[in-house]
Amino acid sequence: MSELHTLSNGVRVYIDPMPGLESTALGIWARAGTLDESLAEHGIAHLLEHMAFKGTKRRNARDIAEEIEAVGGYLNAATSHQRTGYYARVLKDDMPLALDILTDIFSNPVFDPLELDKEKDVVLQEIGEAWDNPDDAVFEILSALSWGGHPLGRPILGTAQSVKAQSREALFAFMERQYAPDEVIVAASGAVDTEAFLRSVETYFSIRQSGQSGMDRHPRAKPTYTGGVKHERREIEQTHIAIALPGAAARDDNYFAMRIFAEALGGGMASRLFQTIREERGLAYSVYAFADCFDDGGLLGIYAGTDESQAVETVNLIRETIDSMTTTTMQVEIDRARAMLKASLLMSLESPAARIEAASGQLFTFGEILSPDILRERLDGVTVTDVRNCAISALVSGPPSIAVVGPVNIEALTEKMGG
Repeated sequence: MSELHTLSNGVRVYIDPMPGLESTALGIWARAGTLDESLAEHGIAHLLEHMAFKGTKRRNARDIAEEIEAVGGYLNAATSHQRTGYYARVLKDDMPLALDILTDIFSNPVFDPLELDKEKDVVLQEIGEAWDNPDDAVFEILSALSWGGHPLGRPILGTAQSVKAQSREALFAFMERQYAPDEVIVAASGAVDTEAFLRSVETYFSIRQSGQSGMDRHPRAKPTYTGGVKHERREIEQTHIAIALPGAAARDDNYFAMRIFAEALGGGMASRLFQTIREERGLAYSVYAFADCFDDGGLLGIYAGTDESQAVETVNLIRETIDSMTTTTMQVEIDRARAMLKASLLMSLESPAARIEAASGQLFTFGEILSPDILRERLDGVTVTDVRNCAISALVSGPPSIAVVGPVNIEALTEKMGG
């Protein structure tokens, strides 16, 4: 039986035993992402995540790697627009070690200046690699078009200029502000003893006091969708097209309808876009749609990779398909999309790592954990009319965002999408 506890200083602890497993997944999350950065701090949340592994008051970078791998464990971290997570997977007997390492890198990084200079170079390589990959670059462009100057439109990695500008003092200041106890979640799932884990977390985190740390956190600005067109012309074989339309935020009433709409539009091989663009016309190898839902904003996104000569026709079909779903969406499509989302949800519950990742996200977004029964109920409540309304809203709520990397007649393409 899973349990949620809140320590006296505000740290939330989620414990989710899964009898019969031999391993434990555990993690620590902080509400610290691109949304919490000032323009001068752009990229600092991701850089801090990197630097946490480069040495603490008790361990150097080599110690961290060798200790976790000596027990066959796995250790990693990730930064998003909305939060940063540090997580581990180990055999059940090694959970105390994993928790000790995680809390050490989360709470006690030293940000050694020499290591900082080296890690900045690593992040610059990461930024360069992402931009060199047109599949990644087209989505960076799309985000900037969709959200304008809002932090959601900025690359999580930062820019070369912004990363170089970060200092050791800035890292400590950001950590003090954003890693405050009342915005921290610790979670474990799998082979975990509830009482023992809770005692250990209390030992490690009771010294972290609420109060001054975190008081200087500025409220997150609510994003406003903007839209626009940008073409990055590259002489490459394929034209990469990413399109966004206004979508639903995770907290919106139509969130589940938007998820089903995106699934029916382009979420699987039976979806309209896949059948029309790939199977019937052979215009693209990869074409899909997705709902990108943040706490206070969202997008309906579509991607297609196609030949230059077929790009305009592909975009025309994307627009026609969305148009058609405003009036012709069928119950069988909704049922199929709903079944796909339910299956994805239930299959993910078999993974301890997926369970704690989902729980932490729900706690940050909703302040509670939504049970599978609640999620199924909300998916079951979506009607054909709800999905048709999502299609209508996407088309009338704002201009499209159109990002293209590769050769194309951008004027003709934009005309077909209505941009």
